[in-house]
Amino acid sequence: MRIFLMLAPALLLAACQTTAPPETVGSEAWLEKVDRQLAVSDGQGHGPDYGSQEWCNVVHIRLYGQRPAQPVPCDQAWMETVDQEMKKR
Repeated sequence: MRIFLMLAPALLLAACQTTAPPETVGSEAWLEKVDRQLAVSDGQGHGPDYGSQEWCNVVHIRLYGQRPAQPVPCDQAWMETVDQEMKKR
């Protein structure tokens, strides 16, 4: 009986927890997450538009610490690579 009384609150809390599904790579939510985590914009609306070529180049600089030799492709495959790189951090 004591075990039940001790576990009941934990089970109730666990049942009430919701976990948000992970953002789909390339979605607006994913772009916002990348922008926020890598500090691409200043948080006040100043900075390149999400997903633009300029934005993708800045993401590359923030991830790798150097400018890309040529503009990054900024396509779905590139975003998947960025997502994997961010998971390592």
